[in-house]
Amino acid sequence: MMIEKKVIYFENTGKENTKDAIDAVCKRCKEGDIKKVVVATSSGDTGLKVIRALEGTEIQVIPVGLSAGSKYSGSPELQKNKKEFEKVGVRYVQGVLALSGVERAVKKRWDTAGPVLVLADGLRIPCEGFKVGIEVTVMATDAGCVSPDEYVLCVAGSGRGADTVMVVKPAYSDGFFDFAVREIVCKPLTDGIKHGAR
Repeated sequence: MMIEKKVIYFENTGKENTKDAIDAVCKRCKEGDIKKVVVATSSGDTGLKVIRALEGTEIQVIPVGLSAGSKYSGSPELQKNKKEFEKVGVRYVQGVLALSGVERAVKKRWDTAGPVLVLADGLRIPCEGFKVGIEVTVMATDAGCVSPDEYVLCVAGSGRGADTVMVVKPAYSDGFFDFAVREIVCKPLTDGIKHGAR
């Protein structure tokens, strides 16, 4: 048996793909088997765009951002957007990045990369959003917002905005290798990783 599905490839990475990526989210949700969408949204902006796009549907949107002390955690933009999440009854998940966390402190202090940072870089090979989408879904699973027993859409990008959408089977961080990428809905065309270990 074979299933044929369309994959959208963006010519470039970045936030200019956000509208088309969100359109792809809405189209994929119409197939009826997805009940939750996990969105990487450090400033809250992309999360709000997805929430508005899915308004009037039964789809639950779970915005996931960076931990306190990170670049956007205290920004006026995030504080404003968090209030918007509250108004529409959406929980904003803010936590330690599943694929760096304490290991990033080890990298800064001793200038060495441990296995989690190596794994994260490996997941960047398809594109940055591939790694970020997996990461925020694990964070949402650890927070109890999604279950390893369901398929969800994850939305992520390269910096701000969205350029990657996947259907995934979540996993808790302590069961990370049970995670599955079931479908790629859209992603940018990339030529691998262009940086050293982060």
